Amino acid sequence: MSLMHDIRKACEIAKRTVLDNLELSSEKTGEMNPFGDETLLLDKRAEDAAVEIFLESNTGYSILTEERGLIQPRNRTEYLAIIDPIDGSTNLERGIPLCCIGISVVPITDSMTTDDIEISVIDSFFTDECYIAQKGKRATRNGKPIHPSSGVTSQNAIISYDTKKSWKGEFGKQSLKTIEQVYDVRRSGANLLDLCWTASGSLDAMLDLRNILPIVHVSGTHMVIEAGGYVVDQKGDRMCYPIEMNQKMSFVAAADEDLARKLLDSFNQV
Repeated sequence: MSLMHDIRKACEIAKRTVLDNLELSSEKTGEMNPFGDETLLLDKRAEDAAVEIFLESNTGYSILTEERGLIQPRNRTEYLAIIDPIDGSTNLERGIPLCCIGISVVPITDSMTTDDIEISVIDSFFTDECYIAQKGKRATRNGKPIHPSSGVTSQNAIISYDTKKSWKGEFGKQSLKTIEQVYDVRRSGANLLDLCWTASGSLDAMLDLRNILPIVHVSGTHMVIEAGGYVVDQKGDRMCYPIEMNQKMSFVAAADEDLARKLLDSFNQV
C-alpha cells in the first residue's frame, strides 16, 4: 500500500467525519491540546479517524498530531505522519466555510527536518481544492500543476498576514511596517489554505512571524517550496526546521526569494 494511498484515505475519512457532523462544529471537549489550544470535538473526531488509517496500514507509522501529540506504536515504524486535522477550526466553529486538513509524511531518521518531507496533502473541506506536493516533483491542485505568481514586487503584492497576536509593542509596529509595503492583504483564517493559494499564485506571499505556529502546519510551507516558491525563517535563513514536537514555525513564504526577503526586511526594520 503506497504512502499516497494512506494519506488520501486519511484525508477523505477526516473530511467526511467533519462534513457529516457539522451540527457539532461549536462543541468543545473541555480539554487542551499539547500546543495549548482548546480542543473542538470535531478536531478530535477528525484526527482520531485519520490516525486510525495510519495505525491500520501495513506501512509502519509514528504519528504527530495537533490534538494528541506524538503517537508511537510499539512496532517498528518507517515514517512519521504529521497531521493537522482541521486548520481553520475557528472558522468552522463560526460557520465560515474555509478550513482544511493537512498531512505530511517524512521518513524516520535521527534528525528529521522539513527538507526531508516526501509527500504533503492539503484537502479543503468546503471548496473543490486538493493540493499535493511530492518531493522533487512539483505540486498540483486537483491533479494539475501549480506554480507561484511571477514578477511581483512588494508594492503590488497581495499577501496573507497572520495577525493572531497582541499588537502591543514591537509586533504591532513590525506588522504595520510590513503591511505598508504591499498592495493589499487577504487572510482566510486557515493558514494552510493561504499557503496553498501562495503556491498556486492566487496570493503572492503568506507571512506568519508570530513564532507560535506548531510544526504540524508544515504541509503548507512544503506546498509552497515544491510549487517553486521560497520560504525564509524569521532569521532570514532558508526555512529548514527540525521536525520535533516543540518546534515552532515563523516564516515568510513567497512567490520567489526576492519578495520573501523584502517582506522580511520590512518586518525586521523596526
